[in-house]
Amino acid sequence: MIVISQYESDPRVRRQAEALVARGDEVTVLALEAEGRPREDVVEGVRVIHLPVKKYRGSSAKAYLGLYGSFGARATAWLTRHPRRFDVLQAHSMPEALVFAGIAQRLAGVPLLLDVHDLTSKLFAAKFEGKSAIMSGVRLSERAALRFATEVMTVHEPYADLVRADTKKPVSVVMNCPDERLFAPRPEPRRWDPDGEIVFSYHGLIAPRHGLVNVVKALKGVREALPGARVQIRGGGDGIDEVAATARELGLEDAVDLPTRLYSMTEIVGELTDVHIGLVPSMLDQWTEGVLPTKLLEYSALGVPCVTFRNPVIERYFPDDSVTYVDPATPDTLREAMIALAKDPDRALEQAARAAKVMEGLRWSAQKEIYFSVIDRLAARKNRG
Repeated sequence: MIVISQYESDPRVRRQAEALVARGDEVTVLALEAEGRPREDVVEGVRVIHLPVKKYRGSSAKAYLGLYGSFGARATAWLTRHPRRFDVLQAHSMPEALVFAGIAQRLAGVPLLLDVHDLTSKLFAAKFEGKSAIMSGVRLSERAALRFATEVMTVHEPYADLVRADTKKPVSVVMNCPDERLFAPRPEPRRWDPDGEIVFSYHGLIAPRHGLVNVVKALKGVREALPGARVQIRGGGDGIDEVAATARELGLEDAVDLPTRLYSMTEIVGELTDVHIGLVPSMLDQWTEGVLPTKLLEYSALGVPCVTFRNPVIERYFPDDSVTYVDPATPDTLREAMIALAKDPDRALEQAARAAKVMEGLRWSAQKEIYFSVIDRLAARKNRG
């Protein structure tokens, strides 16, 4: 596998890699440099090679393209030295063009699987509006990558429909469902007293589009009605400084618990132990309109009631009575939803129970078998060659 992220905190890549190792496969992952981790590591049986390229989160299109190019060149060089060592090469987007790092494998008859987590064109359209030259190049490379891969895999059917429009290659869906080994339902619902401490939670990418500044602004009003309310935020990204600054301006430093480091997936589960209500407060744009947030699935699997923004993909899976929708997610709508849910624990936990029912059909144990079938089909193709 090759992925431009820090392997230790990437849930989709880890779920897949660890599932393959658990059934007896050998897996090597080329990933970004991770602070405090050795250049070559073994994580839960997965061999992880941290290439000397650091993660970038920011608003510079040039810096993103530089990150992609630097990592892609190093991954290509590494893979070129081992053209037939592996039965399958899986490239995780973003960007889709990362699949071209497997040119030596393609020439040697090794199948290439492109796993589209998110479409790069959607991200760039949301982040770099108006930069038509960059967008033309991104769309061109995206389409070329989809056609270069042997097969394509993605995270839900709406994305699969978009991908199928750009390639005649097989497109499979393996959803980003939480691993039940980590995100198991709580033995008992976690109740709370509206007059006591209430912990709201967000975990994942901290970026402006995900609305955490709005959450902090909403919290100011929430605490006027519920003085024990606070927000726990875990993750990393270029939006953290603005969130921290907003908390300082509003005098909420003690009520907004910000991350001081990057947490692994196993650590994130522990951090969610004392959470009462989950928040998925993204603002709608060309990227977020097509996502099914993993954090929403994880909260629902645990039995944590959620306040979430609305998009067509979330609506497809979660009925109105299984989550509290804010449409759109603004400081005012978030404040009202947070207060209403926190003041009525019985309703909140009934909502969480209905979301947990949704998750009964979205289990990693089932998605894993679909993933295995894709890998096995591709491996057989290489071995026949």
